[in-house]
Amino acid sequence: MPLIDQVKAACKRLAPQGWRDLLLAHGLDITAKDLAQELSRTLPDIKRSVKGFEDFSLEGRKGITPGQPSKSLLYHAFASANVMMRANGARLTVFPTLAEIEAVENYVFSVDAPSLQQLKNRAGTARMAVVVFAYEYRPASQTCHKKHADLVFSRTGISRVGTMPAYYDPDRRGFMPTADANAFGIRAVPARYAAYIAVEQRGDRTTFCPMRFRVKGTNANDPNKTDSERRFWQPIHKLFSGSECLRGLSGDLDVSLTSSHFNEKLRRIHLFLRNQHASAQGVPFDTGWTEPDISQPPFRFTTGIAEFSTKAEWGKGLLVPVAHQSLVERATYKGKPLTYNVPPNAATLSSSLALPAIELENDQRALPAPEYVHARHRVKANGVVENLNNLPDVEDIVRAGGYKALHYLDFTGDGWIEARSPQLSGQSAISGFIPAYSLVTAPDFFPTCDQRELTEWTDTLPPSFRNSIWRVSPDTLSDQRFPGNLQLPGSPFPNDDNTVTAIVPMFGKVDSQQTLATPADTSRHSHMPDNSAGIFAPGWDVSVDVSSDIVLHLSACGLGSPFPEDAKLCAALSTFWPAAAPDATRTFTYGAESGQGEFFTVSPLTDEEIGQIGTMPWDGAAGPKVVKSGGEEFAEYASFAHVDYVENALNNKFSVRVTSHVDLEEYQRRVLAMALAYKILGGNKLDWIVLSFRRINPGTPELVKAQAEAQL
Repeated sequence: MPLIDQVKAACKRLAPQGWRDLLLAHGLDITAKDLAQELSRTLPDIKRSVKGFEDFSLEGRKGITPGQPSKSLLYHAFASANVMMRANGARLTVFPTLAEIEAVENYVFSVDAPSLQQLKNRAGTARMAVVVFAYEYRPASQTCHKKHADLVFSRTGISRVGTMPAYYDPDRRGFMPTADANAFGIRAVPARYAAYIAVEQRGDRTTFCPMRFRVKGTNANDPNKTDSERRFWQPIHKLFSGSECLRGLSGDLDVSLTSSHFNEKLRRIHLFLRNQHASAQGVPFDTGWTEPDISQPPFRFTTGIAEFSTKAEWGKGLLVPVAHQSLVERATYKGKPLTYNVPPNAATLSSSLALPAIELENDQRALPAPEYVHARHRVKANGVVENLNNLPDVEDIVRAGGYKALHYLDFTGDGWIEARSPQLSGQSAISGFIPAYSLVTAPDFFPTCDQRELTEWTDTLPPSFRNSIWRVSPDTLSDQRFPGNLQLPGSPFPNDDNTVTAIVPMFGKVDSQQTLATPADTSRHSHMPDNSAGIFAPGWDVSVDVSSDIVLHLSACGLGSPFPEDAKLCAALSTFWPAAAPDATRTFTYGAESGQGEFFTVSPLTDEEIGQIGTMPWDGAAGPKVVKSGGEEFAEYASFAHVDYVENALNNKFSVRVTSHVDLEEYQRRVLAMALAYKILGGNKLDWIVLSFRRINPGTPELVKAQAEAQL
């Protein structure tokens, strides 16, 4: 079906649902008999005062501007999550599907479609290739240039695992991990990819490539380079199958995407322990398994991680993690529970087995295996599984080692998305096919609080204040400059391509005008790497490994096995990854009981969110309770060493719903409230433990009393 007919069908469906009147307010009639002509007409009175259109490009003048989605009024109306109201101010109730948005998007690039030679002329002497990007349409404040709503692109996409299938929320124009009918259900969150003809360019602040320009010291592989010395791929023209995408081809264009993903955490554990824990005689440590077994599933597996959607209403290029009954499961091999031998005198962090990082020059660390491994389910000789969490000396037992521990699987992984097109493979204008890096990662418990937004806000704080808040600066994955995983089987990533996670705009001239009004940010989850945590020690979503020729690169292998083992530590260590890991220091007070506490509350969760009030702690671990003993009151806390996030994940006790309402504004308020409380209290903030944190309203007795005592 011709693209204009697909656009007509979408307009016909939506027109009687308020969309005709909405777009007529701007002078565009989506029911016009000759819709193609209507969409190409200059509109003299686009009303950017209408809610949702405040940040539509000031240089946009038509329903469809060839090759420029951000200057196409119909595309903005369909794709912007801020377009939610009818012309009369009532809320729209029917919205475009992803396939309908895609049809308009493709139509934008089909009108006056270029030839390869025309694209080459635009690129000049720069290299041109077929490149796969993750991408999304964003409000002005979230774009590279921040002038108007626009598309942003990255050669890395982040999808997130779940216990329920993905669900598209039409009014948000995106996906969320929450499930209305199940408080403990976590929906898989997809990432969207497409192939583009792209141009290779050096970074340039004036063209906002990349979004957050990096200076020296941002990458251990080339510590003296700035982004102006690095090369970035920028999309110039979207590719899609059919006869309307490119001129001058001998037949229809055929473009397809394929995915490859790997999870080899268990394999890496055995390789690391075997090599690092040699016996006194120099014999490699016996982990229980070696080759060829550790090259087989589940030591390394490729299925059950993520697949491209086949739902027609979701369009093309949507990579969806496979939903599993729980976030983790017990590993089996050859019909039996899969175990490993815990080494004697093992390194630990609390009750987790710790596999130390490789220390490199310039304070760099590489993680060739999961940094933390679950070891608290001991398998006896008779096959009985003993839960070490029930024993008071669990930390000592794990540290002593010398037993078989049960392996657990999660369904995260990393890999690549590559494009194929027989018609473009032999074209002299195309220098190659460049894949995207794909991460299938842990859930994001703050889906509407982006890492980049938090980073940018943090940068506005006074340095002395800023440095007193975070243990680790809240850098985003898009700020990192590392290649994709070089050690995956058949890896297509060059070791010198270190801009794979950067966020970039479309290639070409940037608008000179800036919209004045800034509509609210979108409330959907983003699958782009500026909504993803960085990589230090390790990251929440990805870590860094090192190749045999000493090139640091991104890798999913360094995260915990399974990932909830790492998640507990990240949450308890003063919200180690802001905007991803909820702050669990109120629940555990890790280290305080031994007098060696070094972690303090940064962004407190409320009493309801940690289960002090009600029965729904976000992580299945209830917060402290006030108890009386001997006539005195005490706060009774769960033991950090004994709380088991892996067990909680296995039993589906995690809830994204509990924390999903925390947006950027709310997160900022919590951080500032806690920081100011410490400032008023004075002294060492490690001396204070937050017993209760809850929202108060005017007239609350505690507030009235505090105001009276402060003479306010």
